[in-house]
Amino acid sequence: MSLRAFHLIFITIATLFCIAVAIWSLHFNAESNDLVLKTMGWTCAVAALILPIYGAIFFKKSKQQHLTT
Repeated sequence: MSLRAFHLIFITIATLFCIAVAIWSLHFNAESNDLVLKTMGWTCAVAALILPIYGAIFFKKSKQQHLTT
């Protein structure tokens, strides 16, 4: 497995993890008034939006530099 493939898989897994934590923190603990849970939920939600953008930029940049293997 190339470093490029590992990086893209890692970004995908991190995005899915952020989505799961955001849903857990914001939806399942909605009745909680804990500031830490709310902060963690919103931070993970923002990261879940930013990580795919970073992945697309990395993919495009690595394709231009011919980092296929």
